[in-house]
Amino acid sequence: MKKIIKLIIAIIMLGLSLLCFKYVSDMDILPSKYLYLFLIIILALNGISILLLFIKGIISKIFSGILYILLAIISIVGIKYSKDTINFLDNSFSNNKEVITYNVIVSSNSTITKIEDLNNTIMGYLFLDIDDDSYLEKIKEKVSVELKETDIYGIYDGLLNNEINSILINEAYLDMLEEEYKDFNEKTKVIYSFNIEKEKEEVKEVIEKLEPINIYLSGSDSRSGYISASSRSDVNMILTINPNTHTILLTNIPRDAYVQLHGTTGLKDKLTHAGIYGTDMSIKTIEDLLDIKINYSVKVGFSSVIKLVDLVGGIDIYSDTEFTSHCKDGGAERVKVFVGMNHFTGAQALSYARERYAYIDGDNHRGRNQQQVIEAVIKKVMTNKSLLLKYDSLLSSFSDLYRTDIPKELITMLIKQQLEDMSSWEVISQQVTGYGATAQTYSMPGWNLYVMIPDNNSVETAVSKIKEVINPTEQIVEENLIEN
Repeated sequence: MKKIIKLIIAIIMLGLSLLCFKYVSDMDILPSKYLYLFLIIILALNGISILLLFIKGIISKIFSGILYILLAIISIVGIKYSKDTINFLDNSFSNNKEVITYNVIVSSNSTITKIEDLNNTIMGYLFLDIDDDSYLEKIKEKVSVELKETDIYGIYDGLLNNEINSILINEAYLDMLEEEYKDFNEKTKVIYSFNIEKEKEEVKEVIEKLEPINIYLSGSDSRSGYISASSRSDVNMILTINPNTHTILLTNIPRDAYVQLHGTTGLKDKLTHAGIYGTDMSIKTIEDLLDIKINYSVKVGFSSVIKLVDLVGGIDIYSDTEFTSHCKDGGAERVKVFVGMNHFTGAQALSYARERYAYIDGDNHRGRNQQQVIEAVIKKVMTNKSLLLKYDSLLSSFSDLYRTDIPKELITMLIKQQLEDMSSWEVISQQVTGYGATAQTYSMPGWNLYVMIPDNNSVETAVSKIKEVINPTEQIVEENLIEN
């Protein structure tokens, strides 16, 4: 009878160990040599445990029990972490869903406090190229109003002059109105917000091997807790990654860069306004500007920066200027920055990344600060081994910090390669520069807005460096041909 019980215990523990191996294998992030080593270790531990279990003597029984306890801990922890990783990879990449936030606004002195108070009133709305009728249908389900279409010029004045009782507006345009009408926040209030979620139509190619790629990083200034598909892009950065040379190039393009929006004619626009029409518009506009192919995109919000930096325990950044930051919205915390190394929490890092008034070259310097923050986070994740102890909390938090169409296969390949050779990565930064001016824009014709005219030499230099990182050999050949 005792032998049968021992056999059952041995079979259960072997099954648990093999189940753990299956989950670890399904993650598809361990190189083959580590995966097989793990299998050999758990099989060896099971074999020794079984042998000791059936040998007579109290000492063998004690050692067998210790080994089985060790195996149980390894298996249970391995299964849990593997399942968490698999769920994270399945749910946090290849995200084809986009969220657009709409707000219902009334004047600040209005007695209306909730959406139901708007029954039998007139609601003005601004129809954008990115919108469809679904948001109008959704508001009709909530309240009975007369919908009146208006334009960017008349929607605010119409509210203040009581020609309409409320505004229904895509949040992306709301930010622009606040920028141009300095009293907008004082004279209006948001009484209701809702989101429209839709699937992106574009399907990315299947990843079969690691190749150099360009990833568009967009920093959204959306005020909502959601990372909206349509919002001004405060950060516009290209991450050029060459896994063969272990090089990452960060190319920053200022938010106010005066560019031709993809597919439009006539007036140019600020690059930040491209985000109003969706991430794809920003991508195609940058592709036109730099003559490159952008493979994937990642969109983050202000709150993402705070959470990410705090998750990795803060970051250290060298500042070449001493100042007290001006930014204190979006969760940012005003901070005294000193010349030299500074340790920032998430809220302080966001304030540093958004600072421009402390610098002579304003937005250009802000771009360099943003690159510093990204580089500091990358280095912290790559080098801080203690982050493994926070593995659980990191995984559960990361997926809420961004939206991306990067396929999980690319992520697992990158992780597997890094574990295979443990190579260090070189992170390089550059930015497109230009000069300030005022001009009318495609999104807000009739207003003279501050813009940055890109310097052609700066653009050409940025393109050349991107191509050099993507294909170093080809770039060297081209340079030699030019010289000769």
